[in-house]
Amino acid sequence: MEYVRRAEQSVSLLALLAVWIVATMIVGAVPSLPTPPEVVVAFVDAATGASFWEEVLLSTFRVYLSFVIAAVVAIPLGLLIGRSAVVEDLVFPSLEVLRPIPPIAWFPALTIILINPANIVRFIIFLAAFFPILLNTIEGVQGVEEEFSQAASSLGASSSQTLRHVVLPGALPSIYTGLVNAMGLAWVSLVAAELLSSTGLGYFIWNAFTAGEYPNVVVGMVAVGLLGYASSTLIRWLGARQLPWLQSAAA
Repeated sequence: MEYVRRAEQSVSLLALLAVWIVATMIVGAVPSLPTPPEVVVAFVDAATGASFWEEVLLSTFRVYLSFVIAAVVAIPLGLLIGRSAVVEDLVFPSLEVLRPIPPIAWFPALTIILINPANIVRFIIFLAAFFPILLNTIEGVQGVEEEFSQAASSLGASSSQTLRHVVLPGALPSIYTGLVNAMGLAWVSLVAAELLSSTGLGYFIWNAFTAGEYPNVVVGMVAVGLLGYASSTLIRWLGARQLPWLQSAAA
């Protein structure tokens, strides 16, 4: 079964490559679209230089650092909001006002508040990752049947024990869904933020575009896509290890 799934996933990637090849073969359909061989050559040229890998490492560090901070803040806050109506009434309305604001829209204000461009990029990524984790944590907590908590309390469990052994395990599937979504949005916001900075893969893409080096634009895009895919796969793998009962149920 696993081999079948891998084959199906490979077909999906090959289909994407085929669409790309066909698009470049249609004369005039997509002007200036680099062909796969041109992108391969551009990648080899970029990979032989240290600057490209420095941009990759810098962007990856920014994403993972901001993602971890967002998870550390959002999960406990989501647990509190999901468990306490008082906390929800006091905190959630303000968060709901802030949530629709696109993270990149904070850039002008952050240039005044934070000044340091690196901190601005990290904060934008933090915002992008924070809300999906928060909302999925709240949904997961509120989705746990109240009878389970009552049963634990009747057996002598304290509130903290009920939260740790009943509510948190019940909310974990939803939390991990939020983590996967947040990781994808973190990479999206990274590129948007770095387009306005002077470092990272986002800047690499924009710099290549302004210089007319379109194969390098695709190199940067593919690098972001692969890094985002690998990051989401890592989160799913960690989730599968923490939630083995879901895997056995799916099998």
